[in-house]
Amino acid sequence: MGTQSYKPDGGEVGGELDLVKTPDGNMVVRCRNCAYGNIFHQPYPYHAGFGNQGFLYNDAGNRTLIWSTFDPAYCSAVGSVHPWVLDSSQRLALESKLLESTTGGRWAFGNPARCLQCHEPISGPITDTIYYLQYDDSVDADEGLKLGQFIRSSA
Repeated sequence: MGTQSYKPDGGEVGGELDLVKTPDGNMVVRCRNCAYGNIFHQPYPYHAGFGNQGFLYNDAGNRTLIWSTFDPAYCSAVGSVHPWVLDSSQRLALESKLLESTTGGRWAFGNPARCLQCHEPISGPITDTIYYLQYDDSVDADEGLKLGQFIRSSA
């Protein structure tokens, strides 16, 4: 079995992703700027809507924060609204409550996924595309952990 190539939408920022699925179940997203092959340990770009998930990239664009749209901490911050349809005030409300990423700065709705070599965008933020890339050392608050652990405590 060889590699399989297909081109899902990375939004206006990422365009069609130059993606190759490897025989071991990973995928490689080639950067359109430097041609570097960014390896992701996932079989395909995940669709946040199908999983009822939200996602944000950190400022560096090298980590992903994923959470359930039904997470109590998320609903407390913005109400029962899916992340991809939040208005700007709701997005800001959630961003201001989140702790910073342990590496790479704050989590934000406008941050794209970036190439690990040249740091140019390779896929858009949640405001641009429903598909996300899960970097190594990302925070999956939908699995085991909960988003509340990444919310600032009220002082």
